[in-house]
Amino acid sequence: MPTIKEVSQRAHVSPSTVSRVLNGTTPVSPDARERVLRAIEELDYTPNAFARGLATNRSGGIGVTTNDIGSPYYAVMLRGVEAAIEDAGLHLMVSSGHARAGSERSAIQFLKQRRSDALIVQAEALSDGELIELAAEADVPVVVFGRRIPELDPVCVDLDNEAGGRMATQHLLEHGHRRIGHIAGPLRFPDARERLQGYRAALDAAGIAYDDHLVVEGDFREGGGRAAMERLLDRGGDLDAVFVANDQMAAGAMRAARDRGLEIPTDLSLVGYDDVLLAQYLSPALTTVRQPLFDMGRAAAEIAIALLEQRKVEVTTRFEPELVVRESVAPVATRPA
Repeated sequence: MPTIKEVSQRAHVSPSTVSRVLNGTTPVSPDARERVLRAIEELDYTPNAFARGLATNRSGGIGVTTNDIGSPYYAVMLRGVEAAIEDAGLHLMVSSGHARAGSERSAIQFLKQRRSDALIVQAEALSDGELIELAAEADVPVVVFGRRIPELDPVCVDLDNEAGGRMATQHLLEHGHRRIGHIAGPLRFPDARERLQGYRAALDAAGIAYDDHLVVEGDFREGGGRAAMERLLDRGGDLDAVFVANDQMAAGAMRAARDRGLEIPTDLSLVGYDDVLLAQYLSPALTTVRQPLFDMGRAAAEIAIALLEQRKVEVTTRFEPELVVRESVAPVATRPA
């Protein structure tokens, strides 16, 4: 195998100059860069595809930022992204922003520094204005995942979360429930607010007054769902059903209900949101609102690739939710007196 020293000797430059060309972090004169790239090709110091990437300033990678790479939600979404980019001969690069503005900026910057050919940005904390600025100033295509920004509408991939919230709540209403609580996601996030709006819209359509006593804000994680359910139950008020803003919190809510001696759905009906793999393996299996996360991830990647290749692509960017009925909802009439 050739060494960096051999590359430097053939290019008549120092080994540090070869390193600077490879890393792309420090300016190198055009003549020196050309000689280094030629030596790389001649010696096959790196795979030809990488050498061509250096010459064309393309990495062959699509960068994706997520909120939490450990979440089952993002695992499905990333599989969809990966399926599309593998078909295009590209690779996946991922960095998590943890729903904090500074971390999200850092994740985006990290992927830009790694010369991502395009960016798929899922950001909760960054403002619409900052994402609009990113899309305008980035020298690579930018696709926004999980939110709708009017100025970036053609490159936004999201779900109608308000319709999903209505759907979940309507299902509970159709089973005779009237005291329906809601465990919301963090309300600084657009999707959490939209699901809450859907909950309120369904209650309003049924002639039921909204009661903020029945709404508790969670954190989209299992522990937060458990704590939120405990708060709801502590408030009393003959609660007979709960719509939970994601399946991870629903799992925690189930545990809290059982800890209080409540059986689902005999004593309390429950509807989740997302339809991650966890939902069908809970006991009872969770009725939930499905997001087509794989398809959404694939669509985001297809848009990014089309922009990168400067061609048009016809893909769905606004997805619709679907109710998945399992075992966690029972009609009020079937409950013992």
